[in-house]
Amino acid sequence: MSATEIIIPASTSNLGASFDTCGLALALYLNITVEERAGGFEVILSGEGADRLPRDESNLIIRVARAVGELRGNRIGGARLTVHSEIPLARGLGSSSAAIIAGISLYEMLAGDQLGVGDLFGYALRFEEHGDNLGPSLLGGMVVGCMVEGIARERSLVTVKREWPDEIKVVLCVPEFEMDTGQMRSVLPREVKLMDAVFNVQRSALLQALIAEHRFELFSEALRDRLHQPHRIPLGPGLGEVLRLNEETREHPGLLGVAMSGAGSTMIAFATDHFSEIAAEMSYRLATAGIRSRTLEVAVDNRGRQVRSVSS
Repeated sequence: MSATEIIIPASTSNLGASFDTCGLALALYLNITVEERAGGFEVILSGEGADRLPRDESNLIIRVARAVGELRGNRIGGARLTVHSEIPLARGLGSSSAAIIAGISLYEMLAGDQLGVGDLFGYALRFEEHGDNLGPSLLGGMVVGCMVEGIARERSLVTVKREWPDEIKVVLCVPEFEMDTGQMRSVLPREVKLMDAVFNVQRSALLQALIAEHRFELFSEALRDRLHQPHRIPLGPGLGEVLRLNEETREHPGLLGVAMSGAGSTMIAFATDHFSEIAAEMSYRLATAGIRSRTLEVAVDNRGRQVRSVSS
């Protein structure tokens, strides 16, 4: 029998100053093997969150697939889904965005209806507004995303993808505690000072320029932020000490900069060397605050979503 495999990468968003603007696909994956059947869905789960996620049609992947089918007037059949995830839940690594892109991909496969990128993002935004996660999960690499309104105020996402430099790898430090994205959004101020907005705009632009020109010595400056991290970091024990590494890059060989991944709780370091030493330092700083953590050294995924036929 033939089956279809859908592979969606994790993502990190915000990248310091680039709040709600920029995201990066990571080589941690949500992997779904789809075997079509006449009706109904069966879900087999393993990996991250397997003990917490629903195994019936309330699963987000299936809800998205069915909803897109209804919106497009196409009824979809059933399938057996074997789902394995490497993406930690509620840790700022785009697990829900990956599931949404997977659900739309499942719809496309079952309905035989290939969506354009604009339509795909338009449907994805009905389920969440994190374009800086949705973009990398679909396209891979570093993605700048800009929300736009079209006819009848329908929203979509304008994206520009760029290849990530091979020499820059990522170190993730994942604390044992979760941080809810909605709650982390609620702690942000509704108004900001003009000087703080300009501060972030400058550094968001600087990040794009330094990637283009390989001016990696400017990385830590580009990650400095006044819009979201100062309000979120204090809510996570030990995260402030990890973030302080961004001001201490000269003391840690290979380290380029550190930021909060999405709304947390994961902290992300960008580095060119000495990855295990950087991971150990991040974990140690959390441990001094009484927080256990795990670290992952990962590459950036420049491919994005993969859909392919496999033998089952």
